[in-house]
Amino acid sequence: MPRIQPVPADPDANAVVNNPLWRTMKRRPEIADAFARLDSAARFHGTLPLELKETVRRATACTVGCAYCESLGVVGDELDDRTMAAVRFARIVADDPAGVTDEQFDELRERFDEDEIIELVGFICLVAIAGQMFGAVIGLEASSPEEAAEYQAVLARRS
Repeated sequence: MPRIQPVPADPDANAVVNNPLWRTMKRRPEIADAFARLDSAARFHGTLPLELKETVRRATACTVGCAYCESLGVVGDELDDRTMAAVRFARIVADDPAGVTDEQFDELRERFDEDEIIELVGFICLVAIAGQMFGAVIGLEASSPEEAAEYQAVLARRS
């Protein structure tokens, strides 16, 4: 059971808006609204594909420890070179953000330009890890397989 109960689900909203993380954050609407704007900007805008970002989000979930985020899907085996580099980097950041080395950044530079690196690091720090950290601290429970499928379907329509 989560440490703080979320607000009731909105019957007119999709699975991304109705997830327990957002509904818990909605207890403080000004915080939820600001986080939602940040999430939307980092997740759905920019030059990096949504699929790469979602793979990064899934890759950091177990490190950060949000059961809900972990339940939304696993990282597949068939990743292209850029996505794999982004996943490796995201896991490093999730494990020890102060321990990122110049060599690890150089690996990113082989596959991403500097604007893409800013977008990737912003997404990792502000959406993937911050949102997951919120879920871990609040103690959000895993989603059902149906909820996870609905969440992924919403994202698939956005890409």
